[in-house]
Amino acid sequence: MSYSNWGGTESGSDLFGDRARNMTTDDLRQDQVRVMQEQDRGLEVISQSLARTRTMAVAIGDEVDDQNDLIEDIKDKTETVHSKFHKENRHVNLVLQKSSTTMLWVIIVLLFIAILLILIIF
Repeated sequence: MSYSNWGGTESGSDLFGDRARNMTTDDLRQDQVRVMQEQDRGLEVISQSLARTRTMAVAIGDEVDDQNDLIEDIKDKTETVHSKFHKENRHVNLVLQKSSTTMLWVIIVLLFIAILLILIIF
């Protein structure tokens, strides 16, 4: 069974190279075990990286949840302050209306007294 030009090699050598033709079955198995051990080490590195990434993702998710809770608290407090502000604003406007009306009545009474004094004196 020939592997020439398999996988895009154009040199005419087989997939495993000239070295593999001169190896015994035990040598090939040992080489295969070595390659698998390298792959296992690479997979272990990837696994550790994924575990760290997962830990960071969980921590970020927890932080986002905490920040959302804080934002919700700020929103609630802002709505409360907004409501109190409008209530107090209505009270101030009512006081202003009453004070301006009271002042007008005071002016009317003073003018009425002045007119009465002028009529009595003259």
